[in-house]
Amino acid sequence: MQYKILLALCFLSVSTSLLGQQSINEFQEIAPRKNVYVELGGNGIAFNVIYESRFNKSSNGLGYKLGVGGFSGSSTKMVTIPVGLNWLLSKDNKNFFEMGFGATFLHYDELYWYWPDGPGSYYPTEVVGLTIDNKNSVFGHMTLGYRRQASTGGITWGVAVTPQFNQNGFWPLWIGVKFGYSIVKK
Repeated sequence: MQYKILLALCFLSVSTSLLGQQSINEFQEIAPRKNVYVELGGNGIAFNVIYESRFNKSSNGLGYKLGVGGFSGSSTKMVTIPVGLNWLLSKDNKNFFEMGFGATFLHYDELYWYWPDGPGSYYPTEVVGLTIDNKNSVFGHMTLGYRRQASTGGITWGVAVTPQFNQNGFWPLWIGVKFGYSIVKK
């Protein structure tokens, strides 16, 4: 019995000590870094406007992003809402490696002005190489890329490989290019 109590106290002491250790972030800021950018391709599949913020008061580390976008053509209309988590890693607070994952909510509509047999179902159809079965669907996405953002804020840009997947398959080579503005409070 005493052995179990001693073991539990040792475990509690070690875990409290480990939890008390905090890594000091060398890129501290007064408030979490925020980014606003437009993205062609990428997590939102088409053209998107994305808002992003870090969870901690820093330019790197874990953060979230959400956006809205899409496109419209003569016979198609698509609206996308990408949401996700990402992690930014940097050694110099200018060049960042970005990795993340999330989901893109997709509304896809084919508009036909003339259909000889009356209205019909246009699904399944393909978007970015993946079959979608319904007008409203969800894609999963990942991000592996490079981002350049100044330590003092301002213009930011990046490029990433953003694989897309859904219940019907996996599309590994989707690319995203972003350009925007980084907001810093120091």
